Amino acid sequence: MEFLNKGLTDNPEDGATFPPRGDTPIQRLIDWMLGKLGTQQASAWRQGHEFGFKAGHKTGYAEGVEAGKQIVELRPGPAPTLGAPQIKDRGLFKDWRFQITQEMEAQIRADVAQRLSPNQQPSPDQWKLILSNTPTTSVVAGAGSGKSTTMVIRLLVLHHYLGISFSSITVVTFTKESKLDFASKLRELFELWGHTISVRDSLNIVRTFHSRILSFTKSLPGLEGVRAFEFLSQKGDEEEKDDSLFLVNLGSLQIELMNQCYAELYSKNPRFKELIGDLVKQAAFQERLDAKNPDVAKKLEKAKSMHEVDTDLCSTVEQLWREAKCWPIEGVDATGKDIQLAGQTFHANGYIESIGAYVLLGVDRTVPNDMKVPGHWQYLRASVSQKRTLFQVYCSQPVVVLSRYEDAAASISTLVNLATACPKFDYKISGEMGASNIMEAFYSAASFIENLGLDVIEAVKAMRLPKLDPDRKFFEALAIYWAAFHQHLISMSPPIMTFNAMFAMFSERGAANLKAVPDRVLQPMTTLLIDEFQDVGANTISWVRATLNEIEERDLRVTSSGLPTYPSLMAVGDDWQSIYGWRGSSPEFFINFDHYFPSPTTTPVLMQENYRSHQHVIDAAEAIVKRTGGVQGKHGIASNAAVKNDAHPVQVLDYNLNDVVIKAREHYEAGHSILVLSRARAKKDEAARALFGLLKQAKHDKRERDIKLLTYHASKGLQANAVFLLGDCDMKTTSRYKNDIFRQAQMGSASDPCGYDSSQRDEVLRIAYVAITRAVTHCYWYIEREDASKGAGDKASLLIDPARPYWRDLRGLRKTE
Repeated sequence: MEFLNKGLTDNPEDGATFPPRGDTPIQRLIDWMLGKLGTQQASAWRQGHEFGFKAGHKTGYAEGVEAGKQIVELRPGPAPTLGAPQIKDRGLFKDWRFQITQEMEAQIRADVAQRLSPNQQPSPDQWKLILSNTPTTSVVAGAGSGKSTTMVIRLLVLHHYLGISFSSITVVTFTKESKLDFASKLRELFELWGHTISVRDSLNIVRTFHSRILSFTKSLPGLEGVRAFEFLSQKGDEEEKDDSLFLVNLGSLQIELMNQCYAELYSKNPRFKELIGDLVKQAAFQERLDAKNPDVAKKLEKAKSMHEVDTDLCSTVEQLWREAKCWPIEGVDATGKDIQLAGQTFHANGYIESIGAYVLLGVDRTVPNDMKVPGHWQYLRASVSQKRTLFQVYCSQPVVVLSRYEDAAASISTLVNLATACPKFDYKISGEMGASNIMEAFYSAASFIENLGLDVIEAVKAMRLPKLDPDRKFFEALAIYWAAFHQHLISMSPPIMTFNAMFAMFSERGAANLKAVPDRVLQPMTTLLIDEFQDVGANTISWVRATLNEIEERDLRVTSSGLPTYPSLMAVGDDWQSIYGWRGSSPEFFINFDHYFPSPTTTPVLMQENYRSHQHVIDAAEAIVKRTGGVQGKHGIASNAAVKNDAHPVQVLDYNLNDVVIKAREHYEAGHSILVLSRARAKKDEAARALFGLLKQAKHDKRERDIKLLTYHASKGLQANAVFLLGDCDMKTTSRYKNDIFRQAQMGSASDPCGYDSSQRDEVLRIAYVAITRAVTHCYWYIEREDASKGAGDKASLLIDPARPYWRDLRGLRKTE
């Protein structure tokens, strides 16, 4: 055997040459002459024969030896080069499948057919969810599609048939109410398969985002006793609120903690104190208006003759305030001052000498809407509003308007005592619907920024706001406050953290913190199902992605008594029902699910059967929402056999509460369930007063559950035989700062400088879709004529097409093309 290295060359130097010639000149001459004559020479023959034999033997021998050799290459293939190991792509999921065999599937289908009633049998689309075998599954579950029951059957497959331990399963939802409802369905269904699950165990499986992230935080050394800021209440530290992740309301304990930090900053930080002083004045003084603005010009036209009623108007309003024992107010000269506006003389109710500001008294909310200026035809509220417009356009000095008895004195005290007292005041951020306490304004703005996955302090520094934007000082103050507030909370004993701070701590930015989270906390996230996925925000998406990545890096397995099982994610939702964009959620993560959660294989599911509503209701709602685009190929199919033949177009009517009362009573007496929904809380309060008699009767009849008054947002997930919608779904405002935050978060289209506003135009249509699809058969939509006559665009009602069979437009003022 011979060992060879590649690269050797074959270059023999020895071997035969031409036959030898004569050795002497005479001999060579004789040989030449004989050769010319063609004579054969014996000596030459002998020499040639001898030469040929030797040459042939040598060549043949060499070839034979080569042919008989066995060659072994020590390094076969191309010559290697040195280098380091390559880096594996950071995937979130392994390439695997749930081992749902044909035999198992047949058994599952047979058991479901036997143990569930005929009207509970899954549809083909629902079976796709139940039997999905890929690492990720995205389920578009339209309104009324029965997603909760279907998800519970999926859990049954995971646990009962595949043997996955409950310790490796988590269902995440958004509200305490939905969590309790899902857990109840889980216990009921599993009981039919012989599994008795306690309430406690079911609530360990079904969790809110709140409670799940809290368990992550408490698992870290030094934070075992951490308290959630939003959970703080008089009942205890861990009292979970009923609200959605995006609808957290601050209670007295939260406001108290915020005020402690606020007061300390005001006394110790000169810049913060200066900013707050400016914000107080900005909030108290009426915004200046431009007479050239078309809307302002219309108001001025109506206010032309206001000077004629001004004396009686002042007397009437001041008398109301005196009767309420709220006038005069200390610090205000109640004799007022006369001022020339647009060539006419008007009287201000008061004057604050220390700040050089006029005071106008407004009409408190307790005053009846139909009250008029004595001796005149004008309504009191309208007259006060028109006078205020004149001051906003023509008065060069600051104007303070007091509209509520309860806080007027405090507002004046705040203005005149800025140098000595920490001010408590309401502030309205441009683009928000109304003013709120400065602490709530801070919290709301910071939460929006954090929900989009940004850091407040860094986001404020990166903002691009016009030099004269009134909110520049607000956001500078917010950055100072938010940094101090988090330090204030974490320094307490035990420490306190906001939920957004927890999500940020375990997001992709804080992925290193996940290294300290023990396996027992990550284990329940290995088989993850998320309900209402369309409502997630960037911060929760980042947390889920970082968690799944950490699980994969640890190679954490799913605990199972069956075949080997690996981490998976199922997301269930409906992009058409995403209605919390004003707080930072976005359907983008659901629409582009595969981008945010890439997987070797995935299962997309469209659950289009609607087991709630008649087709007329479905078609009317979709005619509005389909303008938003979203997941392609969606169309609800009415599958409620009980209402198949009960066709009623969605009625569109002029706003009339008397008509609402009449129709609501008719449905109540027919035994129907009723939802009265409003776009604004003010309309909800008006409806409650109008329906007081019916509500009282329902309580007497023990049928309170049959009639509910809610906002459009709060109605999500509910249904009723008859639904009354009060008010259009329209674009109320735009927001410069939220557009900027959208830009920073890279949300929406990169070419759209107003990404947030654009998203809100779509959300208006989605809100209408959610509201209409609460109805089983009857839906009445009451729209004020004023709303219907406003400018084109940004209104859901503009998409109503009376020519379609599912609409019945009964408004006196019809939409013109």
